[in-house]
Amino acid sequence: MHPEAFLPCKEGMELLQSKPYPESVQSIIVDEAHCILEWGLDFRKDYSNLAMLCATFPTVPVVALTAIASKADVILIKESLNLKKPVEMTANPDRPNIFYEKIIRKGNNLEFFQELLHNIATVLLKKKLDYPLTILYLPLKWCGYAFKYLAKHLGKEQYYPLDAEAIPENRLFAQFHSPQTNAMKNQILTELSSPLSKLKVVFATVALGMGIDIPCIRHVIHVGPPHTIREYFQETGRAGRDRKQSTAVLYYNKRDIAMSRPGISGSIREYCKLEDSCLRMFLLGCLDVHDVMKDNPHVCCSYCKMQCKCSECTT
Repeated sequence: MHPEAFLPCKEGMELLQSKPYPESVQSIIVDEAHCILEWGLDFRKDYSNLAMLCATFPTVPVVALTAIASKADVILIKESLNLKKPVEMTANPDRPNIFYEKIIRKGNNLEFFQELLHNIATVLLKKKLDYPLTILYLPLKWCGYAFKYLAKHLGKEQYYPLDAEAIPENRLFAQFHSPQTNAMKNQILTELSSPLSKLKVVFATVALGMGIDIPCIRHVIHVGPPHTIREYFQETGRAGRDRKQSTAVLYYNKRDIAMSRPGISGSIREYCKLEDSCLRMFLLGCLDVHDVMKDNPHVCCSYCKMQCKCSECTT
């Protein structure tokens, strides 16, 4: 149940207060509690009013869950939910099987994007179902362009097998964003969850977000940084849920992190500019996590790989 379903309307609150709700509600679970901070101020303001729900059921235990909150974030979440001396349980969110890399985009945006898509199309055309499942996070205006680019360059081979019916379930790629119908988005999520899926590349906006638990995503690529480290860590964390080695690549340019660009946090700018230290340690440090194990530096991040002196990296 999302907060807009009951908090802003009189009927919704009256429903929760009517029988049998007060007697039957056993607990209040606020999943992805960091959304209170990211959305509660402007985008979805009812997230900042969830304390009203807690007050409606004062004797019911409340659980707030998140994997991407710093110590300061935790304090703000507790204050927003009006939690008094709650029990806190924490775990290290590090995903050691994800290799982090950031690459400066050169040339104009269109030239870069066409080159990136050309490389993807070429390998996808060759490997078909052997292509590693890849999510590309893009601005909305680029999702449609990317979809049409691959459709043009793959032609009839965008469907598998070659003589397959030309329907979405047989296509090797898809786009996922808010303007799509729920039916279209659900079809893509169903395909991604299926071990028999033919879907190998998804061009997505942040609409491909929380609650996504696809185990075999090998690569997460961002064309342009998200607004915050929290967003970036959450989105890259969709890779390698099966604990196999995976990659998270961020392409950016100076315009992406310009001071004049609204909504970009200082920490994401600092991450993009980072040149002389570990990317993983920086990301985790933003979440107040400093216990980082790096048995194999060359599979940690692009910086650590450059510094690695093992036989695999020096031969």
